[in-house]
Amino acid sequence: MRASVAAARPPELVRTGYAGTMFQARIDLWEDRVLTIARLGRVAAHAHTSSALLVGIDGRFGFREARAGAPWRPVEHLVVAPGCLHELDCGETLMGVLLLTPGLADHRQLCEHAELPSFENVLVLGSPRRRREALGAILAGELPVEELEAWVARQVGPPPGRYGSDARVEEAAALISRQPRVPWRLDTLAARTGVSPSRLQHLFQAELGVTPRQLRTWQRLRDVSRRFAAGESLTLAAHEAGFVDSAHLSKAFRQSFGIAPSRVLSGGTRVCVHEPREPTPGAA
Repeated sequence: MRASVAAARPPELVRTGYAGTMFQARIDLWEDRVLTIARLGRVAAHAHTSSALLVGIDGRFGFREARAGAPWRPVEHLVVAPGCLHELDCGETLMGVLLLTPGLADHRQLCEHAELPSFENVLVLGSPRRRREALGAILAGELPVEELEAWVARQVGPPPGRYGSDARVEEAAALISRQPRVPWRLDTLAARTGVSPSRLQHLFQAELGVTPRQLRTWQRLRDVSRRFAAGESLTLAAHEAGFVDSAHLSKAFRQSFGIAPSRVLSGGTRVCVHEPREPTPGAA
């Protein structure tokens, strides 16, 4: 597989100088969205809780849906829907991966924003030349925060500000997201929202495309990244975020992203945490 992807990689994109930047990788964390720029190599089968925009910054990469008979495809630019089990072979390609708000609302907005069909699991896009240039500049630290946030909004639209349209799902999702360390039981969430556990589970799946447990895991993984950025070790960050130990963190990380956490959360990665901005006093 590596040979086929390398053979398909345009020669002029193999080396662009990004390896010479101060940081080898970068992660930007917003309230729900996450942008990762890194050389990911081989990525095992996994499924995101959110929609993902993938860009091969300096070449193509291999993509395959993790189902019987699905072929490997050399691609350079695509959107993967929430819950789509897939694997990657990125070789030495520098990757840009933008994960949106967990659930289907942000995925549908992205598809509407880009005039794409929202019912497809995988959407292969055209040449990402401008996105490649922008992602290279982001890795090099050349975009101020305001410009970076504006660029993300231009690519996928503004954050939807909600998880689902059903108020009960929104309440349950907000509880989980505000307190991801709490081991929320389905019956507890159901009681808080006034429906049966089975009904809440059904609504969650229908509205978000993920389960309450998957949303909680996503928020805990995000918390690990925030704590790592603040200087905590992965072991301490895992414990403080609600994981029993490093092994449980590693398992959850691999299931969600297909790689070990140390692949991107390391000394060579710059992690930037973007806290929600307070409203300007007196603003309408």
